[in-house]
Amino acid sequence: METNYVFSDTETTGLHETDFIQIIQSASILTDTEFNILDTQNILSKPLPWVIPTPGAFVTHKQIGSLDSNRSHYQMMKEIYDTWQNWSFNKKTIFFTYNGHRFDEELYRRQFYWNLLPSFTTNTNGNGRSDIMFLMLLFSYLYPDAIDYEKNKYDVPMLGLGKILSRIGVDVADAHDALKDTEFTIELMKFVAKTNKDLITDFLELSTKESYLNYLNTRRYFGFVDKMFGQIYTYPLTFLTLNPEDTNKAIFLDLSWPFEDVLDMDYAELISCIAKPNKESPFKVIPINKSRALLDASKFDFRFEISQTELAKRADTVSSNIDFKEKVMAACGDIIPRSYPEKKYVDEMVYGGFPSAGDALLCEQFHQTDTFEEKQKILLNFEDFRYRELAKRILYVHYPDQISQEDRKSIENLIKTRWTVEEDKAWPSPEKAKIEFFKEMERDDLDELQKEILEKLKPLFND
Repeated sequence: METNYVFSDTETTGLHETDFIQIIQSASILTDTEFNILDTQNILSKPLPWVIPTPGAFVTHKQIGSLDSNRSHYQMMKEIYDTWQNWSFNKKTIFFTYNGHRFDEELYRRQFYWNLLPSFTTNTNGNGRSDIMFLMLLFSYLYPDAIDYEKNKYDVPMLGLGKILSRIGVDVADAHDALKDTEFTIELMKFVAKTNKDLITDFLELSTKESYLNYLNTRRYFGFVDKMFGQIYTYPLTFLTLNPEDTNKAIFLDLSWPFEDVLDMDYAELISCIAKPNKESPFKVIPINKSRALLDASKFDFRFEISQTELAKRADTVSSNIDFKEKVMAACGDIIPRSYPEKKYVDEMVYGGFPSAGDALLCEQFHQTDTFEEKQKILLNFEDFRYRELAKRILYVHYPDQISQEDRKSIENLIKTRWTVEEDKAWPSPEKAKIEFFKEMERDDLDELQKEILEKLKPLFND
């Protein structure tokens, strides 16, 4: 099957509160496996009336076009979804972002959900996803002399996209534009491919859960690079098992630990070490549904103090101990699961369960209909309150004069609440945004476009 790559990036109304900020620019570029560009999408949308824009974000990315856009957020997300579906039809497609598994990917998921679209486009239907920042974490460790990195106080390479690109001769003057940043990411992949294309090939084995698991089951030991608080830690690991309580998580044993000491652990200590796989634990728990800096240590030189021969010997000893693996699996079942606060707002309920078959069909019909009456009828038939509320918001934006007085009042109350209430710091603070706006207005280093952006934002922050 033919393979495509899709690179994407976003510009947004803010940097934090990912459940409540909005994508206002999305850029996507389709390439072949040699990174030749085949197609491009660059699209803007108007901010939603209940989203608090962060003035500093707009001054940085300068997406003034979004403030004047006639394209709604719903229309933008639908166009993104349709384009990605078209690009990935009958093809294996890997979706790339830079530091996106923490930010951009989460925004796409949430905002597909906000607009009644399937949230998990990038990792379903045979598609895969890959965060290039983790590839660069591996690259910077395995090939430290390939780039003259800017380094932090711990002498560790700084891996911000702009900081890397400026060191390989790429002009980043137009950074903080989604399309430019996407083009920059492709240039970075080309640079890595020239140094060691096998690194990319192996890293992309981790882009789907199926290929990731196959990679783990067909290699004896691995190198894992972790970055915490600005420092780098490397571990020689061997794969033990998936967590039977959460098959998105793989459990590894650190081969630098004496295996006899691990075998001597009592059951309670074993549970504790798996539950808290920190530096003091011989276990590491790594998700297989997102990127991490892990590769085959027999193929790539992680410069471990333990020889390849000894690592292979230790890995084989662990692999042959079936009783130990079964004990680890049993311990997983006895770990007290973490509890998380219940989500209060429909905006943040993307992980609140998949739609029923009936609601999924209604979502499709909602997109296919062209009239308010048909969409309103579908809204009333949703089983899940989340989709009723989200559909109501879409109709408010597109048919403000046709929705019921009750629904209009509901959305007007939503807008008033978001702009006047500081609710447990859930959404961006309207008061902080206002203070930030006037601080930005006082700057004497703004260019004309930045000044124009602030003038357009002024009505939102003037009492």
